[in-house]
Amino acid sequence: MLEVQGVDAGYKDLQALWDVSLRVSEGELVALVGPNGAGKSTLFKLLMGLLEPDSGKIHITNEEIHFGDTAYKNKIGYAPESPILYEYLTGLEFLHFIASAKRVSKELQESEILKWIDFFDLSLKSGELIKNYSHGMRRKISLGAALIGAPEILFLDEATNGLDPESSYKFKQYLKNYCNNGGTVLFSSHIIETVEHLCDRIIILHQGRIRKELERKKWEGLREQGSSLEQLFINLIQEKD
Repeated sequence: MLEVQGVDAGYKDLQALWDVSLRVSEGELVALVGPNGAGKSTLFKLLMGLLEPDSGKIHITNEEIHFGDTAYKNKIGYAPESPILYEYLTGLEFLHFIASAKRVSKELQESEILKWIDFFDLSLKSGELIKNYSHGMRRKISLGAALIGAPEILFLDEATNGLDPESSYKFKQYLKNYCNNGGTVLFSSHIIETVEHLCDRIIILHQGRIRKELERKKWEGLREQGSSLEQLFINLIQEKD
């Protein structure tokens, strides 16, 4: 579903990613874990065509993508770490705009939008301007926008930050069901507890490089050895190059 091969990327004098390669298969829920500045958001921007890699290849749904391509984006739901929202639209108007951009048919738009408005408990606020929304409400609208249109793959960059506990729990349960039904998720976080019980596999990114990949049975085995995934993570990011 997703394959990144030997990708380098940077901004002028700053190298953000070094020879990054990873795969995420259909039905997998994979976490990209790393401290602030590890390169997680840069990788998502590359996947969404917002940045051009210096080298390497990216395949999404078995097609190589190039900077400037747009057709593949109809298969993707993306929730960035810092969502850009149109503040002088209401929440409802914004989701209608997103649904139109994703080419959801007019016959389905209303039911699709109301489904996510209800899911994120935004019914009472959906008619208010986004500029009056709290941080948590903005996060919910961003996630609703990502989920509209039945995407095949979700890119979620620190997407649960700011959610209240009930919404966070519901959303994580939704992601598990989504993957069980064939969806694919790449989910970034710098908080180990957020992904430890959610994901099938964890990729640890630090200083622009992939340091380790672990399947669930590996980090569950750490507890039997008197250690933890958190301790492994800390040890990796404290290692000197």
